[in-house]
Amino acid sequence: MKKFNITNGKNNKSAFTLMEIVLILMMASIGLVAILSLALKSVNVNNIKKNMFTAMFLADEGLEVMTNIRDTNLIIGNYYNDWDNLGLTATSGVNLYKTDYYSLIATTTADISETNLWQNEAGFYSHSSTSSSTASIYNRMITVNSYSASSSVESLIRWTGQGNDYDFKLETILYDLSFN
Repeated sequence: MKKFNITNGKNNKSAFTLMEIVLILMMASIGLVAILSLALKSVNVNNIKKNMFTAMFLADEGLEVMTNIRDTNLIIGNYYNDWDNLGLTATSGVNLYKTDYYSLIATTTADISETNLWQNEAGFYSHSSTSSSTASIYNRMITVNSYSASSSVESLIRWTGQGNDYDFKLETILYDLSFN
């Protein structure tokens, strides 16, 4: 680093050149941009992970609700895979439903676009909206493949965040536990 001695009477002062000052400011700016970029990336990753955890819990809740419907059907004497409580067994093949934690029935749906979840003021999600609920970014669709003594149940959560579409899926098999 070059320093020039400036003499002004009795005082000797050393000073930086203009080029050195510009270089120092440029290096400091590059460092600040890197730090801010890293912080922004960290916030984005944390938001994606938060959405993934929420999706995981919503998918698990969908499977638990379907298990509860199956168990209730067995207790009251209905066929185990009477998911929509119409007294009919689910048809063979793929059946699409939406269901909530406060209901003991599943509602037939055509596809996942009809299964938007709403969040109430307490933070709970459901498929029905109220005056105090807000639309969430999540859709939950339950897919059931019924067989003679079991059903394959899949809970699919779909959401869009930061311009990307995400899917999270959990699957289980529910058996006919009746003793007939």
